[in-house]
Amino acid sequence: MTMTTTTRTLPPPEAHLHPKPPPRSGTVSIPLSEFGQSLANAGLDDWFESFTERNADSGQTYAISSQGMLLIMPPTGNPGSLHEREFAGALYVWTTEHGGYSFLPTSRFILPDGSRFGPDAAWIREELIPALWEAHNIPFPHLVPDFIAEIKSPSNSDEDLIHKINLFLEYGTRLAWFIDATTRRVITFRPGQEPEVLHDPEFVDGDDDVLPGFRFAARARIFDYFTNPQ
Repeated sequence: MTMTTTTRTLPPPEAHLHPKPPPRSGTVSIPLSEFGQSLANAGLDDWFESFTERNADSGQTYAISSQGMLLIMPPTGNPGSLHEREFAGALYVWTTEHGGYSFLPTSRFILPDGSRFGPDAAWIREELIPALWEAHNIPFPHLVPDFIAEIKSPSNSDEDLIHKINLFLEYGTRLAWFIDATTRRVITFRPGQEPEVLHDPEFVDGDDDVLPGFRFAARARIFDYFTNPQ
């Protein structure tokens, strides 16, 4: 899954079949066994929630891979954190008017392979909201969002984020966006289709069956936001 600055070659989402996750820039991987944990432990989610809360002041983010590794990722920093805020805010406003439930970057979802990952933004349709309060979905839902977005920051690699996107698509996500402020592009992923690359779009629209009516001002709220006036 190699992306270059010229060809932007991307694999189709359906090509992903549990590959080993690619190296993550600045990410530390520690076996869960070093904490006395494993993917099979019934109390893993309670431990994971407690661990992230105890270390919240570090600014780092945490995830768990299907290989039983605790992933410790560096803080997003600026402008990435501001881009995440802009997108999450727009998605939340749309959700209050159109229904469903939106999630922030701190959210984590338990996927069928046992991994615990959180996109930069996510949304589930209205019908899934009652399931959020079921006991087995607390503290982390065993749900796959209908929509996810990943906003690239300097600590991310293309391969890292596309791997995560393909993983969510494999398990049921119906629409995913990869947003890169540096190259001013948005790549739209849908299950069973080739990725669609949008170069410097002013707006990006949701699909009719996923985020209908959602229009994100990518140029104003990310590409041209927090740019150096020099």
